[in-house]
Amino acid sequence: MEQEKKKCMICGKVMPPIKGGICSPCQERVRREAMGEQASVRTQAEKELKKHGVTPDQGKERK
Repeated sequence: MEQEKKKCMICGKVMPPIKGGICSPCQERVRREAMGEQASVRTQAEKELKKHGVTPDQGKERK
C-alpha cells in the first residue's frame, strides 16, 4: 500500500508528509504576514496614544 500524498491547505500543491497540513513556503508566508500585521497594530496604537498626549517610551523594553 502506497502512502497517500497530502496537499497543502493553502496552495494545494502535493507535498510529502507535511507538518500541520501546510507546506514550508506557505508557513513562512503566513508568519511574515502575521508579523507585519502585528507591527502595524503597534504603530497604530502609538499614534492613538500620541493623539491623547501620552508619549510611549521608545528606549524602554516592552514585556
